[in-house]
Formats: sequence, structure tokens, C-alpha cells
Amino acid sequence: MFEFPEIRLMLARLLILLFTGFIGWMTYQSNRLLKEIRLDFNILLSVPEILSRLVMVLVCLFLAWFTGLSGVALGFTVSNWPQSILAGLAVGVVVQAGVNWVTNQAIQRVGKHVYSPWLILNILPRRNVEWLLVGLAFIPAVAMEELLFRSLLIGGFQGVLPTGLLIVATSIVFGFMHQPQGKLGMTVAGAINALLSTLFVLTGQLLITLIAHYTVNMLQVIFAHFQRDRLENY
Repeated sequence: MFEFPEIRLMLARLLILLFTGFIGWMTYQSNRLLKEIRLDFNILLSVPEILSRLVMVLVCLFLAWFTGLSGVALGFTVSNWPQSILAGLAVGVVVQAGVNWVTNQAIQRVGKHVYSPWLILNILPRRNVEWLLVGLAFIPAVAMEELLFRSLLIGGFQGVLPTGLLIVATSIVFGFMHQPQGKLGMTVAGAINALLSTLFVLTGQLLITLIAHYTVNMLQVIFAHFQRDRLENY
């Protein structure tokens, strides 16, 4: 059966959709659970969380291989490493600056109920050594999301659906998967996904969006660290 690339690609796309649905379901269940309990440990550094992210990265890589698509189609090629890394860093800094501004404006205009600081407070490092651990733990988390939402759902489905529709659809799903951050967090996450997906389509490079995504996450933690008192009394 796998000698026929068209059939293999169709099966791979079906598996990608099923995998996305599974992650969405798991996210929904986790959000329900987190509404009932409050964790006294950093969820990002929990061993089950890290292992599950690593497994998901491996699943994404397998699905990328199983599609039979080229590395170019999936965004795995890099023409200029230093340039791509710098571009990703620059985009990440600009995006996070925009996120901070939008968040503050939304809270002032709509009210505190629109934002939930629980998740960012939970993953804030409590000791100096945790800064390194949090930085490392973000790698599989970001890699999984970028592989799934950029390489597989955008690169893997281009030509099947209009690119604009793919970006809108994946942004809705991406926002849904950030429920623990509240309504504002979901909206902002969806907007970030749309921006990164557009960047992926324009550049054809996963590395740029991966670096940008990682930079946004780390800057969120750094900014939250300096606003810990305000967030704890939110």
C-alpha cells in the first residue's frame, strides 16, 4: 500500500488530523481538571509532562516522514542559519512586546476577568536553577506545537485547502488549546498562530517560527517574573 505515494499521503493526513484531535481533547480535559484543583508544583517541569511532550515530538516527526513530502514542503530546510535565527529572535521580541501591550489594554478596557495569570504563575521559576530547567522544558513544548501547526497542518495540507483557510482553521484550534490562559490568552494565542503560520508560508522555514515561538514564551516568563507581586494579587 505504501508503494503508492498518493495513498500514503492521504493516510498521513488522516493521522495528522486524528493526532490533532487527540491533543485538542487532552487539552480540554486538562483544562477541566485544572479548574477543579490547584497544583503546588511547576507543571512545565513535571516528568510526565516532559515525557509526553517528547513523545509528541517523535510522533510529529514520524508523521512528517510518513507523508513522504520533501523537507522543503515541510519547512525543514534552512538557507542561512545565522540569518534565520536572528530573524526568529527579532520576530519573537516584537510579538511579545505587542502581546504585553494588547494584554494591558484589554485588561484596562474589558476588565480583569478577561485574563487568567494562573498558568504563567505556575511555571515561573521558584529557584535560580529552575530558569535553566524551564528554558529546556520549553524546547519540546515549542517543537511539538511548531511541528504540528506549521510543518504538518500547514505544509502537509497546502494544495488541499487554500492557505488562508488553513491559517484561520489552525489558529482557532491553537487558541482553543490555550484555554488555561483565559479568553484573552486564547485570542492572543490564535493571533500569534496566524502570524507564525503566515511567516512560515512566506519564508518556508520552520526554524524561524520555532525560534520566534520560543522567544515569545521565554520573554513571557521573564516579564512575568518582574511582575510576580502584581500577578499574585491579580
